[in-house]
Amino acid sequence: MVTREEFYVDSADGIHMIHGYRWYDPEIACRGVLQIVHGMLEYIERYDEMAERMASVGYFVIGHDHLGHGDSVNDPSELGYVGKEGAVLWLKDIEQIRKMAVSYVPKAPYIMLGHSMGSFLVRRYLIYHGSRVDGAVLMGTGHQPPMLVKAGLLAAYTGMLKGGSRGHSSLLDNLTCSGFAKRYPDNAHTGSWMSRDPQVLVQALQDRKMNFHFSLNAFEALFRTIEEVVDPKRAARMPKKLPLLILSGEEDPVGENGKGVRRFEAMLKKIGMENVSCILYPGNRHELMHDLDKERVFDDLQGWCDAIQRDDRRKRK
Repeated sequence: MVTREEFYVDSADGIHMIHGYRWYDPEIACRGVLQIVHGMLEYIERYDEMAERMASVGYFVIGHDHLGHGDSVNDPSELGYVGKEGAVLWLKDIEQIRKMAVSYVPKAPYIMLGHSMGSFLVRRYLIYHGSRVDGAVLMGTGHQPPMLVKAGLLAAYTGMLKGGSRGHSSLLDNLTCSGFAKRYPDNAHTGSWMSRDPQVLVQALQDRKMNFHFSLNAFEALFRTIEEVVDPKRAARMPKKLPLLILSGEEDPVGENGKGVRRFEAMLKKIGMENVSCILYPGNRHELMHDLDKERVFDDLQGWCDAIQRDDRRKRK
């Protein structure tokens, strides 16, 4: 039976406690570690179903709430605010959780999965620390035009000069989540771009830990991260033999309904990445783990992770 344990650990900012969970089945030999890096305006507990599925077949799964998200805040008013150097702090906390997982399972193959904003954070992690993992899964990612990213950064900087780092911007909201909702005819639910499952949308709209605005400094951290990962010269620092799995819905606006995902895949191959797999799911939207074909997604994820585990076992013989 899968065990879920809650934990808190000091954040790299020296101010907050990072909240997270680990999932595992103590009666099954561990196949590997799966670290989940969640997206914007959400929290790690939303990945419980996927984590339980992977833990039930032998994976040690771990993940945390980013600064400014979930229960990694000292007060609900801090939701959406990340402090100075947010992009750096997010990355440091991801590495801290990786070290925690390795302390529990020191010799197992290590896979890092990032969804949405988390996929961009993982891509940045791989630029700096790619040799520390054995594979990475990028869900709900995209490949935004550099000029659009620079425009987002400029808007964040300009806004902070006028209203401070804790201010908000409707312009930046419309560049991200609020703007995505307008692309769908069924946008009576502002989260319709996330999933076709109406129950998921109702839950999201009623969840206090998902209904807040990103601060200007959080947008600055996000766009700074994206600016780095869409740069081919920087992306080329990733280990060329590192296995990568890209998963996206064909109706996901973050990936421009597949077009941005294919641009990302093409860039990876152009910079010499040797082991890239990409699956686009017809009809699916942004949150594959909460859409109507989630069981197929879970099967594909497990199959790919199992292949990493088998390859690791062969190398150790």
